[in-house]
Amino acid sequence: MDETKYCVCCGEEVNVNRVERNERIELTCVYCGFLLAVQDEPLLSIEEARAHTESERLHYVLITDDSRFTRKIIKDLLVEKKLADEIMEFENGLELTSAFAKLVAEKKQVDVAIIDINMPVMDGLTAAKIIRSIESQNGILHVPIAFFSSVKADENLRNQMELLAPANYVNKGSDPDPDRLAERVEYLLSYFMQMKQ
Repeated sequence: MDETKYCVCCGEEVNVNRVERNERIELTCVYCGFLLAVQDEPLLSIEEARAHTESERLHYVLITDDSRFTRKIIKDLLVEKKLADEIMEFENGLELTSAFAKLVAEKKQVDVAIIDINMPVMDGLTAAKIIRSIESQNGILHVPIAFFSSVKADENLRNQMELLAPANYVNKGSDPDPDRLAERVEYLLSYFMQMKQ
């Protein structure tokens, strides 16, 4: 019998893939590739993840989305949970990459970049490629990227995420309920905090 788990990206019960990565077994969604569990254990809540990390707060979180509403939901969640020291918001990829380059030059630690895919001026995938280029030029570790979009993750997007690793994808979903959107973001942040361990 196929194993199933709830996927926050797809918003439904899905079949899972078992992937060996970084000397552990990860269960991922067969449709979008989102991480569902690590070594057969569900992802921890944000509070549990914080209890297991050396640094309880993320230093800098960068949020890029052309929707002010979406940026507000993500920022409000970060503030409510007291997860980040600094939260920076941008309307497009060009603003994001400019700020990222400045933070790198100032030796500031960026922990997560949450990026919409479809934006004016510069789209999220282009911005992510520029971020990876800046990191390579400066010899620094890659910042985890969360693509947060209403676009369904197809094979091309999964291939792009693999090239931009560590990168993940969360579907904003068609449900306009802010609580559902916040739930997806919280799940993703829990994942990133566990990756800091």
